[in-house]
Amino acid sequence: MKTRSPMLMLAAILTSLSIAVPPELGAQAGAKAGEIARAIPDVGIARGAQQLPAPVKALIDWGDVVRTGDGGRARVALDDGSVLNVGSSSSLTVTQHNAAAQQTQIELEYGRVRSQVVKQSKPNSKFEIHTSVGVAGVVGTDFFLGFENGLFQILVYEGTVKFCNLDGVCVTVGAGQTATIRDGHQPPDQPSQATPSELTEAAVATSVGATTAGGVPVHHIGTWWVVGLTLAIAVPAIVVPVATRGGSGSTVLKGGCNPNNPSAC
Repeated sequence: MKTRSPMLMLAAILTSLSIAVPPELGAQAGAKAGEIARAIPDVGIARGAQQLPAPVKALIDWGDVVRTGDGGRARVALDDGSVLNVGSSSSLTVTQHNAAAQQTQIELEYGRVRSQVVKQSKPNSKFEIHTSVGVAGVVGTDFFLGFENGLFQILVYEGTVKFCNLDGVCVTVGAGQTATIRDGHQPPDQPSQATPSELTEAAVATSVGATTAGGVPVHHIGTWWVVGLTLAIAVPAIVVPVATRGGSGSTVLKGGCNPNNPSAC
């Protein structure tokens, strides 16, 4: 009976492993997806069985789970330039992030996240955020997602988002709109106009610092400025007294009730 050479046996084993394990899977193991750009404790990273801290510059790999506590928030800067602002009491997994091929998949287990996604221009590119009841897919936009108590909500700040349930029934949600998926097999609600308070509350809930990625977008600030200016013009009865000094040294309040302006009394 012939005995096999140890080298031949080793070669056979390596060949079997290369067939059983897809080559891209080996390349993905431990592949870098991004890093923590800002964090408000309590934030942690789960990498397999390891529980790691999440200071600024901590690396995020494929498969890492980012978790925030009751008061924690985190900003994840992905390698393609996209930004994830994770609200408190949230958990998400960076399942896949291939910046070169523009292939990204995020799993939101629960909580809130605001995403600012760079324009997806490669063929078959995708940026998807999955929950247990639906998927949000984008090609480059700024939007908020909340997934709590089985309700999956979206608010869009810029661009459009394809918002789908588990059966592939989708609605397109545009800038300034909101929609909800209430069950994985029920159609999403038709998009409706989001209120200013909803847009502001979503931005504040995921704010990690005083930057455009975490704050209210400039165009929303401009809207409130216009509203305030309109009210100031429409309500001329509201006047701000201006203190001036009268000739006798007494103080005169222009626009207010005083001995020098009895018509205002």
